[in-house]
Amino acid sequence: MIAHSLLLIIAAISFFDTPLAHIPRSAHVFFLPLAMGVIFIFNQNDKYMGMVFPKICLFLFAAFGIGMLDSVHLEKSPPESIRLIGAYTNYIFSVLLLSCIIKIYRNDMHEKASLGLDLAQAVGKGEIVVQYQPQVDGQQKILGVEALVRWQHPERGLLSPDKFIPLAEENFLIREIGMEVLRQSCQLLQRWATDPVLKDKFIAVNVSPIQLDDDDFVAAVKQVILDAGVEPQNIELELTESALCLSLVEARKKIQALREFGIRWALDDFGSGFSSLGILSVLPVHKLKIDRQFLKEVENSESSIGLLRKILEISEVMGMEATVEGVETSSQFKMLIGLGCNSFQGYLFGRPQSAEQVTYAIKECAAT
Repeated sequence: MIAHSLLLIIAAISFFDTPLAHIPRSAHVFFLPLAMGVIFIFNQNDKYMGMVFPKICLFLFAAFGIGMLDSVHLEKSPPESIRLIGAYTNYIFSVLLLSCIIKIYRNDMHEKASLGLDLAQAVGKGEIVVQYQPQVDGQQKILGVEALVRWQHPERGLLSPDKFIPLAEENFLIREIGMEVLRQSCQLLQRWATDPVLKDKFIAVNVSPIQLDDDDFVAAVKQVILDAGVEPQNIELELTESALCLSLVEARKKIQALREFGIRWALDDFGSGFSSLGILSVLPVHKLKIDRQFLKEVENSESSIGLLRKILEISEVMGMEATVEGVETSSQFKMLIGLGCNSFQGYLFGRPQSAEQVTYAIKECAAT
């Protein structure tokens, strides 16, 4: 909203052919494309930021509009012929820059609309697939797995969540996709139930803030589990701290209702948001999943090591398990063992894999 308001204001200013303070007459033509560039930056559009051409235009804006040929800091103004070159260059490149930005914007909007239409049909077509990443203990025995959604697009291939989950939330498709992930996870638990090695393993499923805000969320989750005939205690629902922004009171009621049904809860990405001891004390969760960013900082900071140790101690005092995410090296694993951690997830122990692959991995792990 701020970026769009800024665009409207500067767009209006750019139509006045008068100097702004001491800025030469030709410099202000860059304001409109620069304002649109600000919108792209606010939207974190890497296509705009990664382009060479806009950077050249910005350089020319600085060269002709503020410094070098069109500078007002010189005691004597440059000759009119030189200023005319700078002015025409500014006009040409500002128009090219604006055209370039508009083209990117139109292409992005077309791609987004096309992807949105495909996503609306993805569940019905069986294109939503689930991969599973192991969570292990200190002996690297697999305790359970986390269900990670993927989209097997017929033309674009296998898409990771960051490519379509924001779009699903924007188009209110996340409820349908989230329940599909839960259904597939319950079907896998159903197959595991008859195997003595697999029957006690859990599957963790992520819950979107939009799902949690749904009035029918509790009933829908219960129905999926009852239809599959699996044990609720083998399901772990993960919610991020952002889900608590909606309504802590309402979130607590729904968490408690499903906890009483037998489902376990985990607070995901702990430490990346607004966590506080007060929130932890009122939320009936079983587990903290410590954000991978902590682990990255620990390797370069003694204070971060102390902070991580305290988080592990707090989780123990509050009767919660603690799982550290993003473990990728043996040195990280050994360091975490030394800090008292006993639950881990990361590429060191296995990448996201299919149901068949993770089933085989669990059996292999149990046999060693």
